[in-house]
Amino acid sequence: MLRSQLAPALYFATFRHVTTMKVSLLITLGWTVITSRAFSPSSVTINSAHPQTTHASKSKFIQSQRCSGSRLSIRSSTILHATSDNNDNDNDVVSSSSSLYEKIPSNKPWTFGILTSGFPPQQILVPVVKFVTFQVWRLMMNELVTHDEDGRFIRESFQAGNNPLPLDLPDAVDAAAPKYKLYLGNPCPWCHRVKAAIALLDLEDDIPVTMLIDNAEKASKGGWILPNPSREDIKYAIADELTTGDLAGVYNYCYREILEEGERYKGRCTAPLLVDVQSGTIVTNESNEIMVLLNDYARRKRALEQQQSSNDDDDAAADVVDLRPIGMDDEVDRVAKYWFDLLWNGSYRCGFSTSQIAYDEAAADVLKGLDEMNTHLASSSYLVGDSITEVDLKNFAWVTRHDYAYTVIFKSPGGRIAQYPNIASYVKRLVEKYPKLLDTVDMPDACGSYYRQLFMLNFGRIVPYIPSVREWVAGL
Repeated sequence: MLRSQLAPALYFATFRHVTTMKVSLLITLGWTVITSRAFSPSSVTINSAHPQTTHASKSKFIQSQRCSGSRLSIRSSTILHATSDNNDNDNDVVSSSSSLYEKIPSNKPWTFGILTSGFPPQQILVPVVKFVTFQVWRLMMNELVTHDEDGRFIRESFQAGNNPLPLDLPDAVDAAAPKYKLYLGNPCPWCHRVKAAIALLDLEDDIPVTMLIDNAEKASKGGWILPNPSREDIKYAIADELTTGDLAGVYNYCYREILEEGERYKGRCTAPLLVDVQSGTIVTNESNEIMVLLNDYARRKRALEQQQSSNDDDDAAADVVDLRPIGMDDEVDRVAKYWFDLLWNGSYRCGFSTSQIAYDEAAADVLKGLDEMNTHLASSSYLVGDSITEVDLKNFAWVTRHDYAYTVIFKSPGGRIAQYPNIASYVKRLVEKYPKLLDTVDMPDACGSYYRQLFMLNFGRIVPYIPSVREWVAGL
């Protein structure tokens, strides 16, 4: 949800505060100096200007060049040609076919040459570049999300809609047209939990879902754009503002009665978003409220169907999913808040920290949460109660992003989920009993979005290998 706000925040920060090209130049110079010094081929080149260098001295030299930082164990027998049959070639430099070092390409990227010129001096350049880079990075982070004075990430509420009423059942409205529409984005874990609820409550045919596209460059505000209108959108003549453009346009349309002519919605345009398409108003954009509304809708729909049917199917009743069992509302909310503080939001607190103390506090919570969840699941099949609840769906959205997004780009500690056998077994049980969960997320796209969109945390914009959710579960 927060990642979708990246582009406007970055542009605002750049044009408001970075007013000259000097900052960019310093960052480029610093990046070149810091990365190139460690890997410059000149630091490991054997001086071939001495024709009398013997094979033994070459081997000794190469062994002396071993990199202690990477702890590589380089054996001279794998680096040098065997010379027993070619003693007259002792003056040759390390063979390219057996060397760990590569030949410098003739078309290598252009650089400033500061490694050889020595100007400006490294003792001045590196501290200056580190300082400027950190200030620019912190500025972008503060524009993206809210922090306190110590650099702790503060999750704000961007809630639209207040105290929504229960959703209308199909028989209470015109059955020829949909009453509601859900806007969800695959990368967002808050959208994922809602999509999982739709799947397990069998509401796919009751409430149409529009899957948003994560594209901050094309969005006028925020990061979500809409796909082409569906056949149902066209068939039922849903307002163009709700089916085309971007999510900001949906917000503008839904607030048309409040906004003055030409004025645009000033809040953040976040997903998930539940809209009453018949009235063109927002029901709510808060994932917890949406899940409560969906579960209540499904419960009332089942009761209505049972009244209209004379069949009492005990087996079907046993398979019914109720994400908020009657009498357990307070317990469900309490447990959800506990895991939210430690893990679900803890990973974000790690990633968006702008100080070491803020990160250390968040990291400690994540480690505590992983250990406690692993211990709890040693004797329990679910996170609360003896059946699946919304807490498990919220956790599933978090756990599917932990290994390939949160532990890497957010520096969330604790290692892989496979290192926690009880959590791993719990995930396998969930997808085995509720296989629909496997179709609620595209893991490569979901995790990859963190690397593509949060480029202040991934300046190189390199996206690592990310397996499908089925491959990931199979490897637990």
